[in-house]
Amino acid sequence: MKAAARPGIVRGKTRRSRHLRAGTRADVFSRGYSAGYHAGYPAGLEQGRAAGLQSYRQPWEGCSIIIPTYNQAGLLKACIESIRQYTPEPHEIIVIDNASTDGTAEYLQSMRGQLRFRINAENIGFAGGVNQGMRMARGSTLLLLNNDTVVTQGWLGNLLRCLHSDERIGLVGPMTNYISGEQLQPVSYASMKEMHRFAREFNVPDASRWRPTTRITGFCLLLRRELFDRLGYFDEGFEKGNCEDDDFCLRVRLLGHELVIAGDTFIHHVGSVSVKALGTEMGEVYGRNQDYYGRKWGDAQALPGETANVSEGFLDTFRLYPREALVQSYTGRLFWLRGGVRHPVDGPGVPGIPAVRLSHIELRHLPVGEAVAAAEIQSAWSESDAGLPPEGALLRGEDDHLYLHEQGTLRRFTSPHAAEVWGAGRPGPLPLDPQLASRLPRGLPLIAPVTLKADNL
Repeated sequence: MKAAARPGIVRGKTRRSRHLRAGTRADVFSRGYSAGYHAGYPAGLEQGRAAGLQSYRQPWEGCSIIIPTYNQAGLLKACIESIRQYTPEPHEIIVIDNASTDGTAEYLQSMRGQLRFRINAENIGFAGGVNQGMRMARGSTLLLLNNDTVVTQGWLGNLLRCLHSDERIGLVGPMTNYISGEQLQPVSYASMKEMHRFAREFNVPDASRWRPTTRITGFCLLLRRELFDRLGYFDEGFEKGNCEDDDFCLRVRLLGHELVIAGDTFIHHVGSVSVKALGTEMGEVYGRNQDYYGRKWGDAQALPGETANVSEGFLDTFRLYPREALVQSYTGRLFWLRGGVRHPVDGPGVPGIPAVRLSHIELRHLPVGEAVAAAEIQSAWSESDAGLPPEGALLRGEDDHLYLHEQGTLRRFTSPHAAEVWGAGRPGPLPLDPQLASRLPRGLPLIAPVTLKADNL
């Protein structure tokens, strides 16, 4: 009788155990899976990011209501409750908290899923808060709303009806009980119940009560996303709240749009809560903001007529910038603007020419051209035609205004501040010959871009 063979031994040959074969298959599978994962994950991530960006840039048919807030949790709650009660139109609520210390952050966390919010680590002011909300917004229309307002029956429908009645209308605002200027509505109510009764009777749709204006206060301001894409963000050079809405309104008018007060719409406004909280500092802040506005715009009253005389139709903000300029995005990427096209710049910079910071909103709508070298940019402003100043040269007229020579036209800088921003590295300023000044046609005025302090705009 033959002895029984030991397991795993057959006629002198070693047989691999089933456990070993299984382990080998597992190892092979694991290695293959890992290789496939590491090859596919980055590609899938990039595809997902691109798809997400494309989806994010598609406006959603609704209104993004943006509320900047600071240390007024009770008023904020009342504002949001009124929106939820009196706004049947498609909308989203976006709250930007400027580092409140009164429980606002906890309230916003409790409302997660019912609204969207951002909690800032520091108070970045009204303009900064609004800008972060605009960056988050997905709606086809954007509405800026103070936290100390209470909205009323029919409010948003009336404002939208006014805005969409004419493409020339850029901004729309309502009437209220506490405001300076033309939007003030005398009232006699003594309670919120009486206020809502008054508003129901007041908010009867009536286009005959709409009226044009030159200023809409930022406590409640409605605009199309399409205009925002051409206009850009609020100017963060203003401190904590004052004058930035005047700046925004002026820029809208420079693009060829009108401002309209919807006289058939009323909302309640407690008024100036955040500004009053500044106490004695309020006067100093207002003074600095007025000074910044004056340095930026010079004679602001004449500007809308100046753009209307030169251009028909609606403008984009970049049309009010020099045709050729070195600019920079928030990521630090350098571009050479030339005739409405942005050309990536090869290398770390251009010696002698500082870059001007522009927002991603302004840059992303410009087509991308071929990359350019620093040497090409440096030579761009040295060329000139016979009898004309160098292309891109700064010129000083007999009226002491500064002009830019571009393709045989003169473009006036709206202020010394605008000339300082765009003029660095250019030839000049050279004296402008009076005979040449009378012969050359005038182009669009040149404005300073908004100041942006945030690192994500």
